[in-house]
Amino acid sequence: MKWSAIAVLVAALALSACANASKGNNAGTPTPSFAQFSDIPVPSRASMDVERSLLLGHGETWTGRLIYSSWSQNESQLYDLYHDEMPKFGWQEITSVRAAISIQTWQRGSRVCTIQFKDDAIGGEVILTMAPMGGGGGAVPAGGGYDAPAATAPSAAPPAPVTKSNLD
Repeated sequence: MKWSAIAVLVAALALSACANASKGNNAGTPTPSFAQFSDIPVPSRASMDVERSLLLGHGETWTGRLIYSSWSQNESQLYDLYHDEMPKFGWQEITSVRAAISIQTWQRGSRVCTIQFKDDAIGGEVILTMAPMGGGGGAVPAGGGYDAPAATAPSAAPPAPVTKSNLD
């Protein structure tokens, strides 16, 4: 009986060690890092949403969607951070709207960055979309991007006004 209890204990410890080893840091899985974003500010306590982010390219030519949450800052604080810091990274503000879901749009060279800010359950959430400016798809052609309506000739005489006598 004594040996079987020891055997069960050793087996349990061995299985526990195997389970913990499989939960390790998974050396084959890259850890999300904001270090690759040298062209935008990112708060130090931000947490990237890897499932919803879509990042293509690297360095200062990356494009795509970066989504992160910040437990230490709410939507308003994140809005202010980007409004103050983006010019320091060489970005020029195109437009901004402060609301329940706020938006800022910035341009630097041939790139456009649109940032959406909203509060979530744990703080503030940032959805940052980076794309090249123009370049097909939704680009607006020179001249305004729409055909002006054709001019119509005025009618010879305005229509007669509607009066009670016309209706009887």
